[in-house]
Amino acid sequence: MADYESFKEALSLLAEAVAKVRSDGEVEPILVGGGAVEFYTAGGIISGDLDLVAPEAEPIEEALISVGFDRSTGPGKPRRGVVHPRLGMGVEVVSGALMDGNADRTRIKVINIGHDRSFKIIPPEDLIADRVAQAVSTEVPDQRMVAQAVLLYRLVLGLDEDYLDKRIRFETGDDADLSTVKMWAEDNADHGF
Repeated sequence: MADYESFKEALSLLAEAVAKVRSDGEVEPILVGGGAVEFYTAGGIISGDLDLVAPEAEPIEEALISVGFDRSTGPGKPRRGVVHPRLGMGVEVVSGALMDGNADRTRIKVINIGHDRSFKIIPPEDLIADRVAQAVSTEVPDQRMVAQAVLLYRLVLGLDEDYLDKRIRFETGDDADLSTVKMWAEDNADHGF
């Protein structure tokens, strides 16, 4: 399992690969999933991999290979994506639109890391809504997803609570809303998340 220093190095390599994709005129991928949670929580939750959304996987995978990643093949390796052999970080690219086209693309964050290198990341409100939807999709809420939603809610400054409430309601089919996250935060105040 990768550590936070490996994660930061992988993000730097991702930004380098994105620069190649951008210079080739391709659409830049967006960091989502556990890697986005790890970024927003500054390693408070360790993912160990990077998930990207892009119209096509091949351009970013080829760019990642050019900066040191390898195709993941063989026993114990994921079937899709690429992996960095030294860092132990895998990258999987999901083709399609961010949040199936339901996210407000104007809210996508661009993280600049210097030397004309940057990467795009899902807005924190959409990430929280996704975690809430995963949490309430089971009969008993998935506590890993509850913890991620609560930690993100607590750590990310400047959340647009109106947008967050709207996105939670949409992603859960009105089974949850912002008050759900606030309740989870209160209920888990003594549990470290």
